[in-house]
Amino acid sequence: MQAKEITEAIKKYMQCDTIGLQAVVLHGEWGSGKTYYCENDLKAALNDIGVKTCRVSLFGVSGYDEICNRVLASRLHIYENAKDRVGTAMNVFKKSAIEAGTSALNSKIADLGIQISVNSDLMLSLIDMTKVLVILDDCERSSFAHDDRSFLGFVNNMVENHGWHVMLVRNQPLSFEDDCSVEKAVIRQIEYEPDLQALYRVMVKDKLRIPKHIDFEVMDAIAEGLKGSLVNIRALLRSIPSINCALNTSVLFDENIDFHGRVKAFSDFVGYTVQASAGIVPDEPKEAKKSMSIFNASELQEYDNYLTLSRALAPLAEGKDINPETVKSSFKKFVLKKNPNSAADVEAQEMEYHWSALHCLEDSEVELLANKLKNMLAKGQYSQEWFYKIIGFSLNLINLGFWDESYREKLLDSLRLAVNHDPKCDAAALRQERDNFNDFYGTDANLIMDKLITEVEQDERERDLNRISFEFSIVDQNTGKTISAFFEEVIKSEHQNRILNVPAETVAMSTYVGTADSQNSLHSFFHTGMKRYRDKHSLNEAVGWLKKIDAQLVKMGSKSRMGGLRTKWIRNDIKEAIETLSERAQCASTESDAVM
Repeated sequence: MQAKEITEAIKKYMQCDTIGLQAVVLHGEWGSGKTYYCENDLKAALNDIGVKTCRVSLFGVSGYDEICNRVLASRLHIYENAKDRVGTAMNVFKKSAIEAGTSALNSKIADLGIQISVNSDLMLSLIDMTKVLVILDDCERSSFAHDDRSFLGFVNNMVENHGWHVMLVRNQPLSFEDDCSVEKAVIRQIEYEPDLQALYRVMVKDKLRIPKHIDFEVMDAIAEGLKGSLVNIRALLRSIPSINCALNTSVLFDENIDFHGRVKAFSDFVGYTVQASAGIVPDEPKEAKKSMSIFNASELQEYDNYLTLSRALAPLAEGKDINPETVKSSFKKFVLKKNPNSAADVEAQEMEYHWSALHCLEDSEVELLANKLKNMLAKGQYSQEWFYKIIGFSLNLINLGFWDESYREKLLDSLRLAVNHDPKCDAAALRQERDNFNDFYGTDANLIMDKLITEVEQDERERDLNRISFEFSIVDQNTGKTISAFFEEVIKSEHQNRILNVPAETVAMSTYVGTADSQNSLHSFFHTGMKRYRDKHSLNEAVGWLKKIDAQLVKMGSKSRMGGLRTKWIRNDIKEAIETLSERAQCASTESDAVM
């Protein structure tokens, strides 16, 4: 049942005669929103007919009296979870007051010479529980509730002897098999079926950061993305930071991209995000290590789409926090990939469609595809998102004998052209692509991509060295500030390894001759900035670079006492950075070995 039907059923239950009353059970998957429903929809609906709810979490409860005390506390509007120290102190005081009340009452009875004692159960009988629904939540999280016979005996006592209306909230229904205690205590079991779209609309309304200038209905697009999603409300809530990142990525407002294409890409992103938040990711096609021609087209597309976002969404699947910049970068690629805006990309997209059915084609049809691909390679104007697929297409033709081996070099030449054609294509982006696809396209494809990355890195290094040799050709008292500014710029980018292009000798010399201000700038960077270095492909190289700087600083010494003090600080910063990056490099190596 969904929320409205359940509410009507509970309303009817509250109208039942208390004589011979039994409890009801509300069950649904963990994280499906049962508690949210009880605290919001059900509470409000029952309040409208003059019925109060008394929800008690059984988390950690180990006995009868503990439940009674929690119900008593809840009925007296004493809440279990204090948010701060003051709240905690008040909570303790109020709980003590309940205990003191029973103790005082027991003492007074003893003074009268009566040999009885008042316990929490008796106290409960003194409280008016008519028109009150007692909700016992988190049943699976109580050792007492795990003992069905004892727990249901307690429930039966409350409903039959005290006349309570009780609802048990569980992940799984109770089993009636060979257990008369269940049948005696429970009148009905109701399955909770969440309306995820409705819940999402209510729960995220105040949490989404929707730009004022967005040109589509965000909640409608989210609802579309949730269609067919088999996830729980906790996964939906965990997806919000990623969705906010996507909503505030410039590509979503790019009017050069088809309006409907942007909205569809956003909806698809929402679907992948909530699935990842629930730990659900698409399976790699079973034939991934074989010829691409035998892939199921839809299966391949689904996995390929996920790969574009995998780096960004992987933390969600692992229960960790996302990196906002990585999410934005991946989402941008995802949108552009689904909405090609160049003739070359449209051509590549059309070719992909035919390629998925390669095994159904005759030789003459394959020859036509091969000629189209030759023209694409010659122009080299396709975007980076198509590099791996074009490599795969080309290798397939070589392996099938339609092209000779010379096309490997022609392919590499074409890729070089494409890199130069797209100013946004750089080594860092190519490495990310390499990491995303890993062995999906096979060893041969990776070798070609690795060779391309090496060449692009060399070109970038040469450009950086030219800039550095120009800007830092003369090291003076203020060069340290210039170098620090350059380092801060680079460390915030996806090209952190560019820092290593600044010669260690230049860094050391700028420290030696620098003013106090200049030295402090370097101290500030090495103290905090260098520890943010996370380029896993060059961590060991970075450690070696830091060691060279330290060795040069020792060799040069200092020009003044205070300069010597600041140099000592910088050396300590460098040593700490070396330790941090060495540990990081070891972890990266361990992870790599685990994957292999």
